[in-house]
Amino acid sequence: MVTAILVGSGAATAQPTEPAFSPQSIVWPTQTDGYLLGGVACGTTACPAEVKATHDGGKTWTTAGRTHNGLAKSGEPGLTSLQFANQKFGWAYDPFLEVTRDGGRTWTQVPVPGGDAKILNLLAAPDGTYVVTSGCAIGTGICDDRPLKVWRAPAGKSTGWKQLDLAVAADDHVSIDAEGSTVDFLAAPFIGSGRLSTLLNGTIRSTSPVTCADPEDATITDLATNGPGRVFALCMANYGRGHSDKTLLVSGDGGKTFRYDAIPGGLGLASQLAVAPDGAVMLTTVTASLVYNRPTLSKSWRVDQNWLENSEHIHDLVFQSGTTAWLVERDAAYTPDTQLWVTHDAGQSWRQTTVVPA
Repeated sequence: MVTAILVGSGAATAQPTEPAFSPQSIVWPTQTDGYLLGGVACGTTACPAEVKATHDGGKTWTTAGRTHNGLAKSGEPGLTSLQFANQKFGWAYDPFLEVTRDGGRTWTQVPVPGGDAKILNLLAAPDGTYVVTSGCAIGTGICDDRPLKVWRAPAGKSTGWKQLDLAVAADDHVSIDAEGSTVDFLAAPFIGSGRLSTLLNGTIRSTSPVTCADPEDATITDLATNGPGRVFALCMANYGRGHSDKTLLVSGDGGKTFRYDAIPGGLGLASQLAVAPDGAVMLTTVTASLVYNRPTLSKSWRVDQNWLENSEHIHDLVFQSGTTAWLVERDAAYTPDTQLWVTHDAGQSWRQTTVVPA
C-alpha cells in the first residue's frame, strides 16, 4: 500500500516500505554470508515465513525469498529453524521440511523421510544432511512406543535418504555437529549418560558414553565441535527454579575421554552451546536469560546480567567468527517483537541490531 501525504496544496507520495520483519533463526555458512528465517505480519493473517540474506557480514540484508509454510508454534505445523550447508544450499525445518538450492530465493517442500510425521533436528554438514524424525503426529508430543529415526541424504540432495543404525529413544535429547566429513551425534536421556557416535561420511566409526560429573542428577543439553577430535558437551545438574550447576566437558580425542570444567554461577538452566574455531565458548540459559562466555585462551568465565530481560526465551546462539556471535530473543510465531542481538568482542558486550535493508 502506498500512503499519500498532503503538503500544503500539493501531495507527496511515500515510497512503499517492507512490512516489519521479526527474526526467528539465524545461520552463517561463511563469515560473510548469513541467512535469517523470520515472520512478516500481513494484516490479521499470518504470512509465509520469509528469508533474509546478507553477503557483507551483516551490514545490509535483502529479502531472499519466502517459504511455503509459515512459522510454527509449539506442537503446530510450520517451520522454526534454518540451516545452510553453503551459500546456496539450505533447509528450513521443524516440524515440516523445505529446501533451497539458490540461496533462499525459491523453496521446495520435502516429504519427511520414511513417511514420519515431523523433523525434530537437522544438520547441514559438508558431507550430507542429517535429520532426526519422529512418527508421533504433530501436536501429540512424545510417543513412548516409537523410537526416533536418523536419516542422511547426500550433500546437495533432498532425496536418496538412508536410515542410519543409531538407537535413539523416543524421549532422548539429540545434538549433532560436524567438522568436515566427521559428524558427532549425541543422544542423551533425561537423566544419565549420553551416547556419542562418531560418523565419517555417514558410516558409524565409534560409539562411546558421555557422562556428566554428577550422573545421578545431571542431563546433557548440547554438543559442539570446533576441530578434528575437539568435542564439547554441556551438562547441568541439581537444577530447578531457575538454578543449575553447569559443567563444560572438553575432549581432544573425539569423545573417548573428557575434561570437566565447572562453570561458576548458578543462575539459569543450561541450554545451547557454541564454540568458535579459535576455542571461545558461549552457552545460553533458560529461565534466567543469560549468556555465559569464556574467551579463547582464558580460564575465566564471564556473564553479564543486565542486557536481557529475565525469563525471555533466547535461542539460535551461533558464532559468525572468533569474536562475533548472534542470538535471537523471543519467538516470532508468538510475537512480532523478537530481537536480534550481536556481540563483536566475544561476548564482553552485546547490542540489539536490526535487519538493515540494502
